[in-house]
Amino acid sequence: MFDSSAPSIRMQRSHGRAEVAFGPRGLIDLAQQGSAKAMLPRMTAGLPEIVFLNTSGGLASDDSLAFGVDLRAGTRALATTQTAERAYRATGGPARARVTLTVGAGGWLDWLPQETILYDGARLDRRTSVDLASDAGCLLLEMLVLGRLAMGERPATLHLRDRRIVRRAGRVIHHDALALDDATLPRLAGPGLLGGARAL
Repeated sequence: MFDSSAPSIRMQRSHGRAEVAFGPRGLIDLAQQGSAKAMLPRMTAGLPEIVFLNTSGGLASDDSLAFGVDLRAGTRALATTQTAERAYRATGGPARARVTLTVGAGGWLDWLPQETILYDGARLDRRTSVDLASDAGCLLLEMLVLGRLAMGERPATLHLRDRRIVRRAGRVIHHDALALDDATLPRLAGPGLLGGARAL
Protein backbone atom coordinates (compact mmCIF):
# COMPACT_ATOMS: atom_id res chain seq x y z
CA MET A 1 0.00 0.00 0.00
CA PHE A 2 2.63 2.54 1.05
CA ASP A 3 6.06 2.76 -0.48
CA SER A 4 8.41 2.68 2.51
CA SER A 5 11.31 3.71 0.30
CA ALA A 6 9.64 7.01 -0.65
CA PRO A 7 11.37 10.09 0.85
CA SER A 8 9.64 11.69 3.81
CA ILE A 9 7.71 14.83 3.01
CA ARG A 10 8.89 18.03 4.67
CA MET A 11 5.81 19.93 5.76
CA GLN A 12 5.51 23.63 5.02
CA ARG A 13 5.88 25.76 8.13
CA SER A 14 4.19 29.04 9.04
CA HIS A 15 6.28 32.07 10.04
CA GLY A 16 4.93 35.51 10.84
CA ARG A 17 6.00 38.82 12.34
CA ALA A 18 3.96 41.99 12.89
CA GLU A 19 5.18 45.13 14.66
CA VAL A 20 3.45 48.43 15.32
CA ALA A 21 4.95 51.70 16.60
CA PHE A 22 2.71 54.48 17.93
CA GLY A 23 3.41 58.02 19.10
CA PRO A 24 1.14 60.64 20.68
CA ARG A 25 0.05 61.81 17.21
CA GLY A 26 -0.68 58.34 15.86
CA LEU A 27 0.92 55.58 13.84
CA ILE A 28 4.68 55.83 13.27
CA ASP A 29 5.53 52.46 11.76
CA LEU A 30 3.83 49.23 10.72
CA ALA A 31 5.66 46.08 9.59
CA GLN A 32 4.01 42.79 8.60
CA GLN A 33 5.53 39.59 7.32
CA GLY A 34 4.22 36.11 6.57
CA SER A 35 1.17 34.94 8.53
CA ALA A 36 1.18 37.81 11.07
CA LYS A 37 -0.98 40.87 10.47
CA ALA A 38 -1.82 43.97 12.50
CA MET A 39 -5.03 45.95 12.13
CA LEU A 40 -5.86 49.38 13.56
CA PRO A 41 -9.65 49.36 13.55
CA ARG A 42 -10.75 52.19 15.86
CA MET A 43 -10.35 54.07 19.09
CA THR A 44 -11.55 52.30 22.26
CA ALA A 45 -12.28 54.53 25.26
CA GLY A 46 -10.15 57.18 23.62
CA LEU A 47 -7.22 54.81 23.07
CA PRO A 48 -5.89 53.56 19.74
CA GLU A 49 -6.57 49.83 19.38
CA ILE A 50 -4.07 47.40 17.83
CA VAL A 51 -5.43 44.00 16.79
CA PHE A 52 -3.01 41.22 15.80
CA LEU A 53 -3.97 38.24 13.66
CA ASN A 54 -2.31 34.96 12.70
CA THR A 55 -3.69 34.10 9.26
CA SER A 56 -2.35 30.53 9.42
CA GLY A 57 -5.11 29.67 11.88
CA GLY A 58 -2.87 28.24 14.60
CA LEU A 59 0.57 27.00 15.55
CA ALA A 60 2.01 23.56 14.79
CA SER A 61 5.49 22.00 14.83
CA ASP A 62 8.29 24.48 14.14
CA ASP A 63 5.97 27.38 13.32
CA SER A 64 6.97 30.81 14.58
CA LEU A 65 4.91 33.89 15.35
CA ALA A 66 6.06 37.28 16.67
CA PHE A 67 4.03 40.35 17.65
CA GLY A 68 5.54 43.66 18.73
CA VAL A 69 4.26 46.99 20.06
CA ASP A 70 6.45 50.06 20.54
CA LEU A 71 4.74 52.98 22.28
CA ARG A 72 6.78 56.16 22.27
CA ALA A 73 6.85 58.67 25.15
CA GLY A 74 3.44 59.92 26.26
CA THR A 75 1.49 57.30 24.25
CA ARG A 76 -1.34 55.10 25.48
CA ALA A 77 -2.85 52.17 23.55
CA LEU A 78 -4.73 48.89 23.81
CA ALA A 79 -3.40 45.78 22.00
CA THR A 80 -5.17 42.46 21.57
CA THR A 81 -5.63 39.56 19.15
CA GLN A 82 -8.57 39.03 16.83
CA THR A 83 -9.26 35.48 17.97
CA ALA A 84 -7.97 32.75 20.23
CA GLU A 85 -4.56 31.34 19.29
CA ARG A 86 -4.47 27.56 18.84
CA ALA A 87 -1.46 25.36 19.54
CA TYR A 88 -2.13 22.15 17.61
CA ARG A 89 -0.74 18.65 18.11
CA ALA A 90 2.91 18.70 17.11
CA THR A 91 5.01 15.79 15.87
CA GLY A 92 8.28 17.71 15.54
CA GLY A 93 9.84 20.62 17.37
CA PRO A 94 7.76 23.11 19.35
CA ALA A 95 6.11 26.17 17.85
CA ARG A 96 7.60 29.48 18.99
CA ALA A 97 5.55 32.55 19.92
CA ARG A 98 7.18 35.86 20.89
CA VAL A 99 5.54 39.06 22.11
CA THR A 100 7.72 42.14 22.57
CA LEU A 101 6.18 45.22 24.18
CA THR A 102 7.98 48.54 24.73
CA VAL A 103 6.39 51.51 26.53
CA GLY A 104 8.12 54.89 26.57
CA ALA A 105 8.16 57.57 29.25
CA GLY A 106 4.72 58.40 30.63
CA GLY A 107 3.09 55.79 28.39
CA TRP A 108 0.64 53.00 29.13
CA LEU A 109 -0.23 49.78 27.28
CA ASP A 110 -3.07 47.32 27.87
CA TRP A 111 -2.03 43.90 26.47
CA LEU A 112 -5.28 41.87 26.43
CA PRO A 113 -4.99 39.01 23.91
CA GLN A 114 -7.63 36.35 23.42
CA GLU A 115 -6.87 33.00 25.04
CA THR A 116 -4.34 30.44 23.80
CA ILE A 117 -5.86 26.95 23.47
CA LEU A 118 -3.48 24.03 23.94
CA TYR A 119 -4.68 20.99 22.00
CA ASP A 120 -3.73 17.47 23.04
CA GLY A 121 -0.13 16.89 21.97
CA ALA A 122 0.66 20.59 21.57
CA ARG A 123 4.27 21.77 21.77
CA LEU A 124 4.68 25.49 22.40
CA ASP A 125 7.48 27.77 23.59
CA ARG A 126 6.10 31.25 24.30
CA ARG A 127 7.83 34.34 25.65
CA THR A 128 6.38 37.75 26.48
CA SER A 129 8.91 40.54 27.08
CA VAL A 130 7.92 43.99 28.37
CA ASP A 131 10.29 46.94 28.58
CA LEU A 132 8.94 49.93 30.49
CA ALA A 133 10.39 53.38 30.95
CA SER A 134 10.81 54.38 34.60
CA ASP A 135 7.35 56.02 34.76
CA ALA A 136 5.50 53.88 32.19
CA GLY A 137 2.87 51.25 32.95
CA CYS A 138 1.33 48.15 31.43
CA LEU A 139 -1.62 45.85 32.15
CA LEU A 140 -1.01 42.24 31.05
CA LEU A 141 -3.76 39.63 30.87
CA GLU A 142 -2.91 36.34 29.14
CA MET A 143 -5.01 33.17 29.37
CA LEU A 144 -4.22 29.51 28.66
CA VAL A 145 -6.93 26.89 28.09
CA LEU A 146 -5.99 23.21 28.41
CA GLY A 147 -7.79 21.34 25.65
CA ARG A 148 -10.96 22.11 23.73
CA LEU A 149 -13.44 22.36 26.59
CA ALA A 150 -16.56 22.20 24.39
CA MET A 151 -15.26 18.95 22.86
CA GLY A 152 -14.48 17.44 26.25
CA GLU A 153 -10.81 17.23 25.32
CA ARG A 154 -8.22 16.96 28.07
CA PRO A 155 -4.58 16.96 26.96
CA ALA A 156 -2.84 13.66 27.66
CA THR A 157 0.48 14.86 26.25
CA LEU A 158 1.79 18.41 26.24
CA HIS A 159 4.95 20.50 26.08
CA LEU A 160 4.62 24.11 27.23
CA ARG A 161 7.34 26.57 28.14
CA ASP A 162 5.75 29.95 28.91
CA ARG A 163 7.73 32.92 30.20
CA ARG A 164 6.91 36.56 30.98
CA ILE A 165 9.66 39.08 31.74
CA VAL A 166 8.94 42.69 32.69
CA ARG A 167 11.71 45.28 32.95
CA ARG A 168 11.48 48.84 34.23
CA ALA A 169 14.29 51.16 33.16
CA GLY A 170 16.24 48.04 32.14
CA ARG A 171 15.86 46.29 35.53
CA VAL A 172 13.86 43.05 35.82
CA ILE A 173 10.87 43.63 38.11
CA HIS A 174 8.85 40.51 37.23
CA HIS A 175 9.89 37.14 35.85
CA ASP A 176 7.28 34.40 35.64
CA ALA A 177 7.99 31.00 34.08
CA LEU A 178 5.57 28.11 33.61
CA ALA A 179 6.46 24.64 32.35
CA LEU A 180 3.89 21.91 31.70
CA ASP A 181 4.68 18.50 30.25
CA ASP A 182 3.43 14.91 30.20
CA ALA A 183 4.71 14.23 33.72
CA THR A 184 2.99 17.34 35.10
CA LEU A 185 -0.46 16.81 33.58
CA PRO A 186 -1.65 14.06 35.99
CA ARG A 187 -0.79 16.33 38.94
CA LEU A 188 -2.61 19.45 37.75
CA ALA A 189 -5.62 18.74 39.97
CA GLY A 190 -3.46 19.17 43.07
CA PRO A 191 -3.75 22.36 45.15
CA GLY A 192 -0.13 23.28 44.40
CA LEU A 193 -0.84 23.52 40.68
CA LEU A 194 -4.23 24.27 39.11
CA GLY A 195 -6.60 22.69 41.62
CA GLY A 196 -8.48 21.02 38.79
CA ALA A 197 -8.94 24.21 36.75
CA ARG A 198 -8.88 23.84 32.98
CA ALA A 199 -7.78 27.41 32.27
CA LEU A 200 -5.30 29.78 33.84
